[in-house]
Amino acid sequence: MSRRIELVSLFCALVLLSACSEAFAHNLWLNPSNHFPKPGETVDIGIGWGHQYTASRTHEEVKETTVEEITALDPDGQTVKLERESAALYKIKVEKAGVYLVTARIKPGVFTMTPEGRKWATRKEVENPTKCTAFHISAKTVLVVGGSDKNLSGLMNQPLELVPLSDPSKLKKGSALPVKVLFEGKPLAGFPVKATFAGYEEKGAGGSAAQKPADKGEGPKTGKEPGSAEAKQEQGHRGGGVRFPVETATDDQGQAVVPVDRPGYWLISLSHKPPYPDPEVCDEYMYNYTFTFQVK
Repeated sequence: MSRRIELVSLFCALVLLSACSEAFAHNLWLNPSNHFPKPGETVDIGIGWGHQYTASRTHEEVKETTVEEITALDPDGQTVKLERESAALYKIKVEKAGVYLVTARIKPGVFTMTPEGRKWATRKEVENPTKCTAFHISAKTVLVVGGSDKNLSGLMNQPLELVPLSDPSKLKKGSALPVKVLFEGKPLAGFPVKATFAGYEEKGAGGSAAQKPADKGEGPKTGKEPGSAEAKQEQGHRGGGVRFPVETATDDQGQAVVPVDRPGYWLISLSHKPPYPDPEVCDEYMYNYTFTFQVK
């Protein structure tokens, strides 16, 4: 009997670990009001946070402490200040023709899963650690001002970074965006690159049954009222909000091609989990990263 109890306890701990790890698999993304402004215009930069890239490009509430840093570089590589309107909205005035690079990140941190749940500490600081993750969550977008692609390939020195290899302002339905993925400044080969468009989950992509969200009766039993805020959050935590209509991978040079089959707002998602250098402290890093762009 005691052996059976031990096995049941182990199974419950593993289920808890899986559920809580999914629950923290949030993304941060940037929502410019205009990806292709003219010199002298002011652009709103909205903050997106959560699991689903909805038609409104918002999902969960952006709290006062969500974004630790947001920065921008102009076409000459000079830092440009963004004005904060609220936790979820910033403004930037673009004076020059060329590409403005905008990035944001939350405060990096660490959590460790235990049979009792998630603890905001390293392995060494908790009892019965199961898995420790040091997370870095960041986002990037580009503003192509005045039709010039000057500084398009500029870097923001993010640990994990995506660089567009062609001008996004030239994209049309049925074309593709070539990109390069770097980790600590070096190309990542054979790395998964996923993309979606705003509203994909809500509309089911208008494609095959395999692309559409499951019917209410087909999903996991959560004990929550279907359609309620709690049920939607539970679906996101179980991975229901992280489907991607486009999935590809980088080649030996860290490059990939992302096809776009419709106009609108698009998001590329990257997630890299290299091992932590000291396994006694933590098990892995988790770099979650997004790049947003628009197809006219």
